[in-house]
Amino acid sequence: MEYVVIQSINALVFAVILLMSGLGLTVVMSLMNFINLAHGSLVLLGSYVAVFWLAIGAPWYLAFPAAFLSGAVAGAVLDRFPFRLFYARTHLMQVLLTFGLSVVFADLMRWGFGAGVATPRLPDVLRGVVFILDTPFPVYRLFVLGAGALLALGLWYLFDRTIWGAVVRACVVDRGAVESLGINTQHVFTLVLALACGLGALSGALGSGIMAAYPGLDEEVLILAFIVVVVGGLGSFSGLALSSLVLGFAMTFSKMIDPEFSNLMSLGAAAAILIVRPNGLVAPVTRQV
Repeated sequence: MEYVVIQSINALVFAVILLMSGLGLTVVMSLMNFINLAHGSLVLLGSYVAVFWLAIGAPWYLAFPAAFLSGAVAGAVLDRFPFRLFYARTHLMQVLLTFGLSVVFADLMRWGFGAGVATPRLPDVLRGVVFILDTPFPVYRLFVLGAGALLALGLWYLFDRTIWGAVVRACVVDRGAVESLGINTQHVFTLVLALACGLGALSGALGSGIMAAYPGLDEEVLILAFIVVVVGGLGSFSGLALSSLVLGFAMTFSKMIDPEFSNLMSLGAAAAILIVRPNGLVAPVTRQV
């Protein structure tokens, strides 16, 4: 029983990591209709920033804002060039562009940070353990669990309950009408992309204490993020959260059942969900006229 409880908490932590990796991706795909295959590179960038920030002995709590800022700045630069030239183009052109950029970014980070596995030097406050049912459990994982939940709640509130979120949604529905009100929609989309890229880097920073940072992590995270977004339902934050929980538990407990076929079982569960619900677990509400 204790083992099941501990693994359930591990599944929740992994679900939060999946949720964080998918947040930035679903924001760009649903609100801007832009497919960004370089999202995994931003996650890896955030991981490296956190690892090296903690290595120099700077205040540990600033590592995560620094990672977010690095991703946001990278997103703002990419929005200026070349993303802006491809927003109105087909998804195939967007995929070709961002995939090529992801390959370039992967080589640049391998050249700048090395090809080895970089693990963060966690501060003492996050390095200990707490006992759950007489079983030690890492404090850092509980920190990630809480931070991820607060991050998801804050993002939901920003886009669904604030004026700025309403402006963003209006820009997607009718950009011309929003511009007629004197709002610079290009600046709005720049902020959205910068926020999405910053979220990707922040997810990498928070997950670095569990997954570390290494070449290839960007590809692994990108695949998982796409699966979570598609299974949850594009444009649905509640669907993304539910999908993260389902896949987090599926991947964690499938490793308990049979580690060799864990990927097959977990991805099979995702495929079964899409067969039953092709639009995702929580499909966005649409209206036909």
